[in-house]
Amino acid sequence: MNKYFLSLYKKSLVSKLSFLKRKDSEVMDRVGEKESVKLFNFVSRRVVAYQKFLKENKVAIKKIVNIKDFKKLPLISKENYIRKHDLADLLPPKEFANATTFSATSGSTGEPTFFPRGEDQDKNYEFISEIFLTNQLGLSKKKSTLVIIGFGLGVWIGGIFTYKNFNKLASKGYKISILPVGPQKDMFLKSLKKFGRLFDQVILAGYPPFIKDIVDESAGYGIDWAKCNTKILTAAESYSEDFRDYIAKKIKAKNIFTDFINIYGTVELGTMAHETPLAILIRRLACKNKDIFKAVFNNSARLPTLGQYHPYLVYFEELEGELVGTGVGSSIPLIRYKFADRGGVISFKEMVGRLKSVGVDIIKEAAKNGIGKTVLNLPFVYVYERSDLVVNLMGINIYPEYIKSGLQKSGIEEKVTGKFSMATKNDKNQDQFLEINVELKNGEAPSSQLVKLIENFVVISLQEKSTEYDYLYKNSSEESRKKITPKVLLFNYEDKTYFAPGAKQKWVLK
Repeated sequence: MNKYFLSLYKKSLVSKLSFLKRKDSEVMDRVGEKESVKLFNFVSRRVVAYQKFLKENKVAIKKIVNIKDFKKLPLISKENYIRKHDLADLLPPKEFANATTFSATSGSTGEPTFFPRGEDQDKNYEFISEIFLTNQLGLSKKKSTLVIIGFGLGVWIGGIFTYKNFNKLASKGYKISILPVGPQKDMFLKSLKKFGRLFDQVILAGYPPFIKDIVDESAGYGIDWAKCNTKILTAAESYSEDFRDYIAKKIKAKNIFTDFINIYGTVELGTMAHETPLAILIRRLACKNKDIFKAVFNNSARLPTLGQYHPYLVYFEELEGELVGTGVGSSIPLIRYKFADRGGVISFKEMVGRLKSVGVDIIKEAAKNGIGKTVLNLPFVYVYERSDLVVNLMGINIYPEYIKSGLQKSGIEEKVTGKFSMATKNDKNQDQFLEINVELKNGEAPSSQLVKLIENFVVISLQEKSTEYDYLYKNSSEESRKKITPKVLLFNYEDKTYFAPGAKQKWVLK
């Protein structure tokens, strides 16, 4: 753990918040740079895998003395670094013995990649969550809070990571009670009905589509949102401001800026950034004004997640429109790690300047909207989606290989070419679903029977290849299963919409 963070970690909450609200943002940016160089010096001396990586790339360790040198280092990734080395070689000496939790993620082959995490790494999220829970979601040592966790439980990071660190906050005196239900809607809703009214406030934690299902199905359980002071904590994917408005109206949210938080995290580096009231305000202003949108998001046609991050924990860089991170979010220290996430980085000072250039004094706007006292002088990061071949459904990564397997079955492969394209979409009720466009063989005609057969085999393939999907499917009601069953559309051979002849097949539509 770096000494700079350790000094902050030991401070009282009042001191932490005072520091984050008053410290010059540029000072924190420079600290992030210095800590990254320090981490490189440590890893290059103590981690066998990184020493081999540097040798293979002919990097002279002694020449890396400042941030300019650091930014010339070759990028590492899951493919060229983590999967290439034994786990023991990826950790500093004796660090393996300090690991208290293992989390895993599935890659395009379905083979899980494991990331051990010790108490030192858990302190990162404990620190971050104490900040956003108290500064944003109303956690305190005087007011009771119930947190119902709907993230997947088990080897996946979301549920266990949230439970473990929120439980630490409870041990520090915060009046927080935790119900780690997992993504089981019936149990989640019954728990909310039974216990929600007994607490001063309730935080619903889960993937955005799951939370929407909870809200939509709540009437059938007799839940009166007016009697629950409800806050929303989500992660794993982005959502629109229309989605936020929809949920806010349903749960009768009191403040759109302080009742929601969406987290940007990975198994590799844990919680890296999160929405703040200021970030939500900026995003909502951008949605209403094209000039603001252009100034903040560089004229993109898509709306990304916008969050703020602690540069002394994770140091972000933007390279050719993609994000690169450095930090120790797990027991595996990562130097200039490429996530395959598209996005950008904006310093606090630069964000204020960009907004002023289009006539917006964001600090005054924050005060006007009643969130002036929550402003943290932290840099911003915005994230679109993974740039590799993957779509996200209910917080679960779906890879093309999963669908290909489902199409390679007797009764199907005789009628289809094997080519398809897939995308996650939302219907008019803002319900998320997976759409799969499938190309028929020349001369074959579409039929409802073939559609049903493909859907069935694709579901079987998803269950076989994704433990998260299998768990969610088996623990869902019949109605909920319909929502996570892919919607298959059949297209004639060489239809120009998705299967123009001669063009490279786009398996994933973005």
